Amino acid sequence: MEIKTLQCSINEHEFSLFKDYIADVSGIVISPQKAYLVETRLSKLMLDVGAASFEEFYNHIKSNADPAMSQKIINAITVNETMWFRDNMPWNVLERVMMPSFIEDITSGKKSKIRIWSAAVSTGQEIYSAVMCVDDYLSKNNIKDVSLSDFEFFATDISSRVLDMAKNGRYDKISIMRGLNEYYRTKYFTNNGLAWEIDPKIKEAVKFEQLNLQDNYNTFGVFDIIFCRYVLIYFSDELKKEIAGKMRDVLENNGLLFTGNYVLYDLFKDDFETKPYGNSTYFTKK
Repeated sequence: MEIKTLQCSINEHEFSLFKDYIADVSGIVISPQKAYLVETRLSKLMLDVGAASFEEFYNHIKSNADPAMSQKIINAITVNETMWFRDNMPWNVLERVMMPSFIEDITSGKKSKIRIWSAAVSTGQEIYSAVMCVDDYLSKNNIKDVSLSDFEFFATDISSRVLDMAKNGRYDKISIMRGLNEYYRTKYFTNNGLAWEIDPKIKEAVKFEQLNLQDNYNTFGVFDIIFCRYVLIYFSDELKKEIAGKMRDVLENNGLLFTGNYVLYDLFKDDFETKPYGNSTYFTKK
């Protein structure tokens, strides 16, 4: 019986194979300086299939011996950094600028629904923050003729693993503390001893769906706000621009796009206008 010698470190050739493969299936660009990420995050999958090297693992993947392996690699390689109410600007804009306008649109009959999309939702904190922000605004301003049901909240991610976590709406004591103040925690969460569970009203307001941002999303309809924050930084400039154009196509006139605190003006200038708010900037559809 042949005994394989394991090679658990990744060489330059093997990294090149996986770099191209990951970019193809997810859009994520990994620099040579981050080769260790491929090595550390995929080594268990490599060992699980009995491969003795990353090149053998790559050949196993390309042979399509395990059709589910592509998703396993995406789940392993994606960065799922998130927190509640991340950055102040989007939530201030939603509450102070957009909510009065949205309420007027609904009560006047100009719109039947306000639609909000979190395009890289990770474990759910971003879209649930949006739902809580809207619901809290309606309740604290004693608005009776507009309700949470007048809003549609849509959330997508490429990773099936984090989507499952988001759908559960249950968070450990570390996750719950990251960005969530006591007011929202008390109002919208219940501690069952092991986890914090979000109010069913908030959880049930969100529709989740798996999506690769490289794919088409015209079938989703149009949105008033799109959150696509801290994900475009992992893509090539060409893919960033492509996604910007596709998101423009699914935004309402004067719809808002939040991308996070990094500069994309040159890539987005054909499709969006920049809007400063405090020390930050968001985009509106031209």
